[in-house]
Amino acid sequence: MYENRAPWLVRYYEPVSMDYKYFLQALADFLYPPQCLLCRSFLLSYNNRYFCEGCFQQFAFIGGPVCPQCGRPFESGLGGDHLCGSCLLKQPFFDRARAIVVYESGVRTAVHLFKYKGKTALAAPLAEMLAGYGDRQLKKQVYTSIVPVPLHFRRLRQRGYNQSLLLARRLGKAWRIRVTPGLLQRHRRTAPQARLPAAERRMNVYGAFSCCRSQLDGERILLVDDVYTSGATVNECARILKRHGASAVDVLTLARTK
Repeated sequence: MYENRAPWLVRYYEPVSMDYKYFLQALADFLYPPQCLLCRSFLLSYNNRYFCEGCFQQFAFIGGPVCPQCGRPFESGLGGDHLCGSCLLKQPFFDRARAIVVYESGVRTAVHLFKYKGKTALAAPLAEMLAGYGDRQLKKQVYTSIVPVPLHFRRLRQRGYNQSLLLARRLGKAWRIRVTPGLLQRHRRTAPQARLPAAERRMNVYGAFSCCRSQLDGERILLVDDVYTSGATVNECARILKRHGASAVDVLTLARTK
């Protein structure tokens, strides 16, 4: 079910030939040794990694089988993809949701540092994971735009940045797809979803978002967020986008709970 490394990250573990273009980098690494973005232990420069071996081994990458709609991984790891109980009971508004890793251990630490402690340098490696995983799991779907899940302006002012927007911008650059951060707006401040039971999360975000365009003319949109928990937030975003004419809405998140 889970893997502790991913094919698009293999190059972080491959030595690089020391030709001239790496000389300056090697010199910089000698003067300022690179450190793991999580535990701050020193890294070998020729590996060109963001995380040390110990921290990276804590990343549980989601394999299969999963629910083809919400992307929930199944514990057994046996059989093929099939709908989970939640999606059988009530079909979500989004078409597909996928996440890279299980929200636990090292990933939980990375998200906490990135989201609440101002460690925006984590946007680069985390977005690279999004780009590599999404290209494989979403099977190179053609999207007209990438939309980050917005923050309420008061929370944005307090935090100073929207972590979902930082991920979306790097993803858009990697995939060469435009990012439209203003398409969705969060006009009502809501209680943090993590503090609420699952049954209350849907009501907490219902009506909290609005679309700045009256008609989306059949656009195919990829929603980007940091963590998928109950799916209530991205589902409400998808509902609004489809009500305004989006033909398809997929979701890509860095992590998700089991």
